[in-house]
Amino acid sequence: MNANAKFGIDTGTSGTKIFVQLNQPGEVSIENVILQSSAIRKVTASYYESLNLENNRQGSHLSFDGDHWLVGEYAENAVRRTKVNRVKKHHAVAKVLSIVGQYLSESSHLLDVEIDLMLPSNEAPYYRETEELIFRHVRRFTYGIKTVCCNPVRVQVHPEGSGFASYANVYPCSILMFGHQDVTIINLKDEQANVVPNAYTWTGYGTIKILQNFPFAFSNELTGAKLLYEESMKWGEGGLSAILSAQEKSVKLVALKEAKDLVWADLSDDLEADTDFMDAKRVYIGGGGSLFWGDYLADLCQAKADILAPVRKEIKSTFAKDGIAASLQQRLMDLYLVWRQNAVPMVPLLPTSAKEVA
Repeated sequence: MNANAKFGIDTGTSGTKIFVQLNQPGEVSIENVILQSSAIRKVTASYYESLNLENNRQGSHLSFDGDHWLVGEYAENAVRRTKVNRVKKHHAVAKVLSIVGQYLSESSHLLDVEIDLMLPSNEAPYYRETEELIFRHVRRFTYGIKTVCCNPVRVQVHPEGSGFASYANVYPCSILMFGHQDVTIINLKDEQANVVPNAYTWTGYGTIKILQNFPFAFSNELTGAKLLYEESMKWGEGGLSAILSAQEKSVKLVALKEAKDLVWADLSDDLEADTDFMDAKRVYIGGGGSLFWGDYLADLCQAKADILAPVRKEIKSTFAKDGIAASLQQRLMDLYLVWRQNAVPMVPLLPTSAKEVA
């Protein structure tokens, strides 16, 4: 009897987020949550053969279809800058194999593998191609120096926001997702509305837009984003304040507030001009970047805002041993809701209330 592994994977700019449910014959099911660096780098065959790395859940080296890759922490560079127009599907296969390969290498049984992968709506024309590539290559590939194999059962690509759409129970509604790279809005008139044709993305208007307007040089923009987030959560005492002198702090906090006001002015103008958004009965809000905009969103959305508190609570309790921070809970919600549709929970979860349509 084969073991079964169900993977939920989101290859986000700020990090590859993964949920795994592993069912081994005669053993208690295991569920894991993993955050892997989004860094990835193609290398030559000679370079690959010279490596002496031990693959793990945070990084790996692997090879398939004649190409050789470093993924996760092994591909990190000291300087990090996001290319805002990069197509995620180009690297999705290697990122999926990086995490699946670790479980294949650890399992004493042949694994039946199911994969749910999240990609942006604007990459919908590539969904089928990506599914076929993953299905073909995950069957057998080189993970480090080992050849690993599995029995792929299902690979499905979902548009970002699908998890929020499955949670929505009040219509018409809007979904606002604040990522590191982009901000996306999805307007749904009813339960039958599809995510892809109703999604609009402000490319480059994620957290990186604040960083671009903030006069402070971070060599690694993800470190910068983390410091700004910590500052937003505890103004004057957060991560940014901790690395500044008293004189610098007052100046930089004013600059940070100005940068946030500038970016929000553009976003709010577009949102207020969107009649579907303004007419929505409920606005579902997620993404790690949403925590930057708490006060601004409260003014704009008022009582219509829903931050999916039950889902955050569920993630926190399910993976209590991992001590997931609030910011990471926000980043995981969309993927969690998609993955959980196929990974049957080991313990009963909170019921979803009935749908409500205007």
